[in-house]
Amino acid sequence: MKQFKKIWDPIDKIVFGLVKYACVLMLAALVVIVFYIFLGRYVLHNSPAWGEPLSLLLLTWMSILGSSTVLRTDEHLKVTMFDEKLGKKGVLITDILSTILVFIFALFMIIYGRQLMIQARNNMMGGIKIPYRYMYLAMPVTGIVYIFALISQWVRRLSS
Repeated sequence: MKQFKKIWDPIDKIVFGLVKYACVLMLAALVVIVFYIFLGRYVLHNSPAWGEPLSLLLLTWMSILGSSTVLRTDEHLKVTMFDEKLGKKGVLITDILSTILVFIFALFMIIYGRQLMIQARNNMMGGIKIPYRYMYLAMPVTGIVYIFALISQWVRRLSS
């Protein structure tokens, strides 16, 4: 396990470093764009046509991709009221079951996100002329990152 951890840690650092910085940049861009939309609509009385579709694109990517960071560190919301009653073995079983379910969800995101991308390849987002497939690309990318997050989560658990 130590050898795998030694190999995995740099991969984890790069992947989730990129995810973190991408989310920070998307949030900063989102704040600027939404402020500009507000300013255009209520002060200048001329709202930009590209503002809302671009903010939707950024919000979609940021929220879905950003969820992988909390999955990686196991800081997401979960019900823990049964942990004391289940004991360590019961908690381990529920953690394994949870991992399996999240893995299935990640596969779902990869497979059906790809299908959505194919279906939306010719549909353009109004105002920014970007194909919807780039918005739907967030699903398979996040599915892959979820799998990385699960690996990181278990590497951390098993090495401590």
